[in-house]
Amino acid sequence: MAAASALVSEDSLLCPVCLSVFTKPVSIPCGHNFCMNCITDYWSTLSVLQCPLCKETFYTRPLLRVNPVIKC
Repeated sequence: MAAASALVSEDSLLCPVCLSVFTKPVSIPCGHNFCMNCITDYWSTLSVLQCPLCKETFYTRPLLRVNPVIKC
């Protein structure tokens, strides 16, 4: 099964906000993943909560779920 781990690209382990390896990775309702601090800091700057990648709008603050697949 060592080959299976080689199929995971390094980019899939990087937060799209800070561009570093995930720290406390969480998923938001649209399915995108971020570091817990990155997404909460990003949302604190906005009047309307959106995903930084797909721009999906959330009308209430979404529950952030720890992503066990990429938990570092």
